[in-house]
Amino acid sequence: MSQPQYVDVFWDPDTGEVEIKIEGFADAVCDEIAKKVIAQLGVGDAKVTKTASYEGGSGQPAPRASSDAHFN
Repeated sequence: MSQPQYVDVFWDPDTGEVEIKIEGFADAVCDEIAKKVIAQLGVGDAKVTKTASYEGGSGQPAPRASSDAHFN
């Protein structure tokens, strides 16, 4: 059975903060997905959380993208 893969985007209606959670992709793919989602949605200050990758990632933060995104 394969691991689920998904991207969730959460908006806080009170603060306007955006969080993007990415699950089940290879680390490099996760980083590319984050960059594309941030660019397409125009949310350069989004918090990106990478949970677990199929490469055995522990859910540690994704590296900072070339945009102004905050990876936590």
